[in-house]
Amino acid sequence: MKKIMLCYPPGDLTVKIKNKYKFQTLDVIPAMLKACNDLGYIAAVLNNQGHNVFLKDYKIQQNSPLDLLDDILNFNPDMIVLHTSFPNVFEDLKIIRMIKSSNPEIVTVLYGDLFFNPSADLLSNLPLGGVDYLIGADEAFVLPLLIACHFNSPQDVFKIPFITVCKNGLMQKTNFNLSHGDINDLPAPARNMMKNEYYYRPDNMKVTATIITSSGCDKKCIHCSEYNYYGPVCHIRPASKVFEEMYDCYNKYGITNFFFPLDTFSHSEKWVEELCDLIIDSPMNNNIEWIANVNIATFTEYMASEMKAAGCSMLVMRFDCGSDDSLFRMNRGFTVDESLNSVEIAKKAKLKIYGLYSMGLPWENQDHLIATKKLILKSCPDYISLALPVAYPDSHIESAFKDANILKSPSLSKDGLNLQPLGTKFLSHQFISNFREKTLLRYYLNPALFLKKLLTITKEPDLFLSYLKYIWFLFKNKSF
Repeated sequence: MKKIMLCYPPGDLTVKIKNKYKFQTLDVIPAMLKACNDLGYIAAVLNNQGHNVFLKDYKIQQNSPLDLLDDILNFNPDMIVLHTSFPNVFEDLKIIRMIKSSNPEIVTVLYGDLFFNPSADLLSNLPLGGVDYLIGADEAFVLPLLIACHFNSPQDVFKIPFITVCKNGLMQKTNFNLSHGDINDLPAPARNMMKNEYYYRPDNMKVTATIITSSGCDKKCIHCSEYNYYGPVCHIRPASKVFEEMYDCYNKYGITNFFFPLDTFSHSEKWVEELCDLIIDSPMNNNIEWIANVNIATFTEYMASEMKAAGCSMLVMRFDCGSDDSLFRMNRGFTVDESLNSVEIAKKAKLKIYGLYSMGLPWENQDHLIATKKLILKSCPDYISLALPVAYPDSHIESAFKDANILKSPSLSKDGLNLQPLGTKFLSHQFISNFREKTLLRYYLNPALFLKKLLTITKEPDLFLSYLKYIWFLFKNKSF
């Protein structure tokens, strides 16, 4: 058996937070600090196979590359596996080269959605020296196969799907057209190896477990890579298994807050009812609090009442735009009226809303922006993210801007990422950016929102202060 090191490499934590949805944004409440479940799933599988596994999220623990090198020296791994994303990839590749310089015998693996069937331009422009393998999907399924082949039968490594083999300066992709794995075939994440105390809710500072309820998705939404990375088939975990994972967190680790990041959570009233009934009939009843991402197209009043009874306190809702035209082009599957209906359902159930919106997609004109502004003010969520798109290489968003002939120069070169400010066919980036800040100011000065924030001042004084500071930030930047 082998010694395998799994990690999120050292780097800027704010990049991880702000690019969760591949949009640039600045918010009063940062995005949820999601736990490293992907590493946890890999670790659980490898532990079951008898490998000696080391797991660490250097980014969340704010460690340095020297800390990583110290751990490598002490653990002496046969293979090191790092998660990366476009905002971090050049820094992470520097770390890979540093690792190889310290010990050329270590097998280095980099994984992330940017490596799903990567283009020749992407591979040629990334400084991949020192990297042995890239994994572009299904890392918990692929990595065990890669370990077995690399160390025992290297001639079979090209039979493994979803990888790029980096050897002697050449990049050879394997098959990216095979079926993806089913999350139901994986054990629960190895939370005993994860530093759970580092993952907390920013609004109440309580340790929060991230619970994954499905893998794969049959929709190609412009902001998301789930369709590619985990496949076009949505595999839903049984409610009983999700409950068991929650109860294990509660019983073993004393975790009382939970986050469900995938909006497939609301795929079925029956499934939501079963999970909520299990929670209500357990010792967790009235002792836990949780946040769920829900899909507006499938969210119902019955779900809201069940979720509230079972301890749900906040919903994450991706409204995106206030225009039915934009929602249709983004393949969102719902209308503006349905967005507003979901808001009414949430408010009736006394559930807080974290609203996700976007501005500046290629086809948008001033009327689109005004419609989104009206939706924001009318829906008046408790927390908000209003994002501008970023055209990362090989992404759906980059394709949309290329098709509209807006993206004139490559967003990736050998010198690094060139994430130029993007306008639309009709509006400049500066106009959109100014409109966004004015919209945010109107939202934060909304009397209804101010009253809601004021009523929580005794329970959440820090959040109220943060709210006031952000209003001052908008004024200081002349967002009026």
